[in-house]
Amino acid sequence: MNLEKLQCFVDIVKYDSFTKAAQKNHITQAGISQQIASMEAELGFLLFERSKRGFTLTAPGESFYANSLHLLAQYSRSLSQARCVANNLSGYVSMGVWPGLDMTHIYAVIDRLLDRYPSMQIVFRADNPVELRHKYALGKVAMTVAMPFDLRDGAVSDAVVEPLFTCGYHLYVSPKHPLAQSESLSISDIQEEKFAVLNEECIGLQAYSHIVIEQMRHRNDLVPAFEVPNFETQQMLVATGQAVMLLPELCRPTAAFPFCRVRLRDYSERCTFSAIWRSNQASPVLLSLAELLKAHFQELGVGR
Repeated sequence: MNLEKLQCFVDIVKYDSFTKAAQKNHITQAGISQQIASMEAELGFLLFERSKRGFTLTAPGESFYANSLHLLAQYSRSLSQARCVANNLSGYVSMGVWPGLDMTHIYAVIDRLLDRYPSMQIVFRADNPVELRHKYALGKVAMTVAMPFDLRDGAVSDAVVEPLFTCGYHLYVSPKHPLAQSESLSISDIQEEKFAVLNEECIGLQAYSHIVIEQMRHRNDLVPAFEVPNFETQQMLVATGQAVMLLPELCRPTAAFPFCRVRLRDYSERCTFSAIWRSNQASPVLLSLAELLKAHFQELGVGR
């Protein structure tokens, strides 16, 4: 039994089609039928029951399919690991992430990355955007997933910015806040609310200017009541009912508290998150990480 035959069998079941499996494996339909006939002769039992309506897996075929998936996955991981060893691709990649970004997406991408480079380790730098920018400029953070305002200026001239997704904003309030009962709100409904925002020292001059001054104050007449130095303080003010906050759609509170999220009907502001790294630090692993991040958010259709 060779792996090519095994892959053909798995693809037939996956696509529920001999034709599609043949196309995937770049052989003719007659050729893939011969592969299956050869496998069945070698195994001593039928893999498929055939009829005028098509085909179904036999009971031993179902059992063999489950084990075939495991064998192919094991082979793929073993091959990836061997290639990493052969090319000396080991070590770690340090990542910075914008405060509150939903990490389930990042974890899903890293899981796929480790299929390619199982010897790699990912280390997260849980700092605010200003600190991340400083570490990024010094080369202590290999990649940052953030709004790129303060990460692509003249201070770091070799920055590579790969846009990942564009999204809108949601309003977060305490469960005891009167707005918590609303499914959606308009800007006029929230203009008298007290907003907690991250200050310039936390998110950077350009990010603060764009998000707080331009978007909130100038374009939507929303006046922050609290400018705070970190995401934890911002969440505390909302949790205790002292303020409300706006977060990008793919960001979430990190505190273990039942915040209420409310959709905004006519708040048309958008923000773009990007993967940012320095061109002189590009490696196969880093480029793969950027590629997988972009593919993940494209598959989700976020903000499109």
